[in-house]
Amino acid sequence: MSLIPSLSPLRQVFANPLNLEAVLNSLVLGLVSAIFATALGTVCAFGAVRAHRGWRLTIDTGVWIVFFAPSYVIAQGWVSLMQDGGIAAELFHLPNGWSHWFFSRVGLVIVMSLRYIPFVYFAMSQSIRNIGKEFEQAGRLLGAKRTYLFRKITLPLMTPALLAGASIAFAEGFGDFGFAAAITPQTHIPLITYQIYASLNEAPVDYPSAAGLSLILIVVMAIAFWLQMRWMRGRSYSTISTHSRAAATHGSHRFTSATAVSLVILFFALILPLGSTVLESLLKDSASSLAFHNFTLHHYHQALELSSGGLGSLRRTMIYAAISASLTMVFGLYLAFTMIFKKTVATRLVNNIMIATIAVPGIVLAAGFIFAYNAVWLIPLHLVIYGTPICLGMAYLAGSLPYAIRLQLGAMNQMSPNLLTAAASLGAKQWTVLRRVVLPLVRATAVATFFMTLTGTMFELPASSLLYPAGYPPFPETIQKTFNAFEYARGSALTVIGMVIVFVLYGLGRLLESRLVGGELQTASRRRRQKAPSEVKAVTSPTP
Repeated sequence: MSLIPSLSPLRQVFANPLNLEAVLNSLVLGLVSAIFATALGTVCAFGAVRAHRGWRLTIDTGVWIVFFAPSYVIAQGWVSLMQDGGIAAELFHLPNGWSHWFFSRVGLVIVMSLRYIPFVYFAMSQSIRNIGKEFEQAGRLLGAKRTYLFRKITLPLMTPALLAGASIAFAEGFGDFGFAAAITPQTHIPLITYQIYASLNEAPVDYPSAAGLSLILIVVMAIAFWLQMRWMRGRSYSTISTHSRAAATHGSHRFTSATAVSLVILFFALILPLGSTVLESLLKDSASSLAFHNFTLHHYHQALELSSGGLGSLRRTMIYAAISASLTMVFGLYLAFTMIFKKTVATRLVNNIMIATIAVPGIVLAAGFIFAYNAVWLIPLHLVIYGTPICLGMAYLAGSLPYAIRLQLGAMNQMSPNLLTAAASLGAKQWTVLRRVVLPLVRATAVATFFMTLTGTMFELPASSLLYPAGYPPFPETIQKTFNAFEYARGSALTVIGMVIVFVLYGLGRLLESRLVGGELQTASRRRRQKAPSEVKAVTSPTP
């Protein structure tokens, strides 16, 4: 095998016409869905920020659930709802073929746009709060109409957030494997991520196509983020200055039209797909009516039978999740500590690698593990670990570690270097400082990274599909295989079980995190109260 670099494998990518079609489909669908997601996410952000606290909490919670729900779970919910004989057909007695339009590029754009709303919403919400109302009020005093003010003042000031949300939505749409895995077999619309998956699963494995398509995916996403930064260069969108101003209430006691539209959007983005999944899991069979006597828990019992493999895959995934979450928390804490308090070339390199890994889609990262740990030259060294639990666990760790480091960096940036200097001057070693000084101060964030990884691993599909040991599929792969075998009821039951576990774990994590934060605040308050009397005594005591 020649080790001389060559462009011939990259040219061979497009020898298969499906690969070219997949790239074009992903570009168009990613761009169009990003545009619609930007519009829908902006409406939801306005609807939440300018609503009563209760409605704001409702919208915010719904968006977070959409964010946490894996894309292939959302996609399978839509399939259960819209297919012939599905939930919608049973509810409204629709004939076969009524949803032909949905299983096309139009339907794919709709569900992708709804799925990527959270990325725009998170960027826009803070931007809307920062802009305030004074700019609009100044324009109204000059006689400008509301639509003119929005188009000429508010919208231009929101450009950084709009571009950030749109670029992330495009990157998610272009590199999303969940929708490709769930809908491509139904619609026969090739997408770039599914072509990478197919290239690695055919016999013999088509490594040139998989590597070439992965490179194209990374380059396109890099160009998207570069265009965003280039647009921002040389322009000013400042809305926050050193001058204080009253906090804008944004009509906090009104139910605005934007709030109503936001609730409708969340109904389509969340209630319909997840509700369809729950209903599908409770029906005796797909052709059953929605009468009460046709509901059953049999599919849940069947999904968790030892012979079905569902319980075994769930147990394996929870073990993987617990181990990767523990390692992520420990390594994230140590690497963030090193990057903050030890400025070296190595730490800068780790930071660059971490940022690059965040931008790499999961399917490309999983493919990279195949290229790295299934190479011929590793055979004499006995380092071919592809298809082993170690390889899959390393992929889970590589996918979650960059996010854990970013969270820990945010917490450690608030620590004064004088704390570490004082500890070092007293002879404390690095691990002692990390364990006795740093960890108590960032333990809430450490717990958050643990539960973030724990819940994220439960539904991690790309690595689970490509790297699992033969005969021992993880939970996400079992769910996907069940749906691909047209066992929608059992697949929906497995999905609901997994989602319940994820939300319970997430709730426990948030509860423990809030308890730790509350404990830290109480400890600090108690120390201040203990310190205050001694300070008063020192001030009031007579001078000898």
